[in-house]
Order: sequence, then structure tokens, then C-alpha cells
Amino acid sequence: MFCSYFFWTVLSLSGILSNFRVCGCDFNCTDKPVFTPSKLVVQFGMPASANCSACQHACQNKSIGLEKSIGEQQKNGRNILWTVDKMNAYPSSVTCYYNKGNGSHCCSRLPITVYQYPKKVEVGFRDLEGPMLEGQRYPMYCHVVEAAPLRNLIVIFYQGGTEVSRQHLKDNMEKKPANMTFYNSINATKENNGARYECIAQLDAEPDKPPHETRSNIFTTDVLYKPQFDGPVYRLISLTVGDPLHLNCSAEGNPRPSVTWELPLAAAFEGDVFSVDSVTTEHKGEYTCSINNSMGRTTVVFNVDVRVNYMNMILAVVAAVVVLVVIATIAVYVHCYRLSRTGKYNLKDVLRFRTPHIALPAEEL
Repeated sequence: MFCSYFFWTVLSLSGILSNFRVCGCDFNCTDKPVFTPSKLVVQFGMPASANCSACQHACQNKSIGLEKSIGEQQKNGRNILWTVDKMNAYPSSVTCYYNKGNGSHCCSRLPITVYQYPKKVEVGFRDLEGPMLEGQRYPMYCHVVEAAPLRNLIVIFYQGGTEVSRQHLKDNMEKKPANMTFYNSINATKENNGARYECIAQLDAEPDKPPHETRSNIFTTDVLYKPQFDGPVYRLISLTVGDPLHLNCSAEGNPRPSVTWELPLAAAFEGDVFSVDSVTTEHKGEYTCSINNSMGRTTVVFNVDVRVNYMNMILAVVAAVVVLVVIATIAVYVHCYRLSRTGKYNLKDVLRFRTPHIALPAEEL
């Protein structure tokens, strides 16, 4: 006996009705119907089919049928072929049955999963207008448009190529396409400035196949942060007169910072690096650079000490004396050598650079 209520499907204006709901189903009967395949996964809009073998022996000469909300059936003995030209609905199952008598039916159910890939995936930050501010926390969203079923949906947040969060709606029983928004918060830091965020919606519906991926747009963050100087903000530098001086006050910051200097010589200078090719004692003192942008200021102080190297001066004087002595010795030697070649060898005259006497032979002395 069938239920007193029916699920009617109007096939045409002629009033032909095809679908009803069977009552008194026994899903634990021994010789029960068998579906091939045992479960059906089909993409929305695609054709689908399944075969039901109502029984082996128990349904001989008994009525058999399908409880369905879509599609057509063709009976061939104890077999029923169910076909759908275009799956444009989201049925959860089809039931195959035969009448056992006494108002009872032996039944089997074919589970059906109708899936639809997301039409669009979008990533962004909620209520964000303009750049982020360092130190603030921002909710990032991933909005998935019209995906089904939601229990098969996995959303993965990425920063660059690194996964930062994975969310799964395994307990959501909604079968029809629905929109869903997922959230993951981040802290705005200088390391996040220029980071590329995206999310991927994976629909894991088809067995023995990898999940289908739908990628979002890419959102590049703009984080404003105060100047960051790489190193200590106070440095002591010892130099010797004549050494070069290079003071680097380069820093990171967003917006790009500007650098101003306060110098011991009271000379104005703007730029990241202050340089002197050869320092003197006048370059001794504190050099203060101020690194500024709209997010704040960082101050760096270089204390420069310039010393005179007296040892170098002494060595220079000694070297000069040695050079002069060598030059004088060479000059004397050359002069004596020339006199000896001409017979004029009076060393006293040579040293006094007077007119030399001619040497006499020994017999005349």
C-alpha cells in the first residue's frame, strides 16, 4: 500500500504524473534491490544514469519501481534504468523498491551528490579603505560564490606561496549552491608590506580525482610603518686624521622616509649617506641624523673622534731625514768620483767645495 500523499511531477499539460513516495520501506530485507553504481556523483547540468536490479528472486511477479524527483525510468524485467538528460536539480537520493505485500516494500537507496564548482572566489580585507597601519589587526575574507555541496568545500588562505589557514565546512548539510564567506585575521607588520594574499576554494566532490581548485584574485597589502634603522642608534667611531668618513643613515619605511643631518661644522646636508674623503680634527663631534615619515621618527647619533697620529709624523720626519742623508751621500760620492778621475782628490777641498790644488809628484816633495 502506498502513502495517502504523493509527490506529483507534471510532465505535460495532459496531466500525466510520474512521481510518488513509497511508504513502509524495509531497508534491511534480505533480497533487496541493488544499484549500480552504489552511489552517484554528478556535476550540475550534466547527464546521469544508474541501474537498479530490484531483486534476485523475491520480487518475482511483484511490482517494482523507483521513487525519484527527476529523470526517467525504463523497466526491463527485474531491472530498472534511471536516466537524467540534464541534472538541473539537487536530489539527495533515488529509492528502488519492490512490493513485498501487506503494505511493506523492500527498498534500497542510491545516494546522490550533485556538485557545482564556485562561480567566483574573491579575497580582500573587510572594511579596509586605503593602506594598513602597522600594529593593527585586519580580518581577511575569502568569499565563495555559488558552490555545492558546502560540506565538500575547503578554503585555503595563502600569503605568497605559503599556506596560512585552511577551513572546511564538513558539518554543513546544504546541498544546493550557496555563497559562503570565510575569515582569517592578520597582523599588519612591515614584513607584510607588499605581501600577496589569495585564497583557493577546493571542491572535493569526485572520488578518485584530485579536488577541483578555483583561485581568487590576488590582494597586495600596503602597510604604513615608521622608519626602521638597521643597527644601533648610537655609534662611536674612532678615526685618524686623513682617514675617510662614511656615515650611512639609510632606513626602511613606508612612506619612504626623508633624512636630515645635524653636523659639527654646522653645514646643512640632506641625504642618506654623509661622506668626507679625508678628515681633519675639525670633523670631530656628534653627527645626528633624523629619519622621518608620516608614521614616526627615528634618530641616529654617530659620535666621531678624530685623532692625530704622532707616530706617523715622527716616522715621516725620520724618513725625510734618511732620504736627505742618502741624497747627500750620493752627491758626495759622485763628486769624489769625478775628481779622482781627473787627479783632483783633495777631500778637504771637496767638502769645502773650493778650488782644488794640483797634486805634485813625490820627487818634488
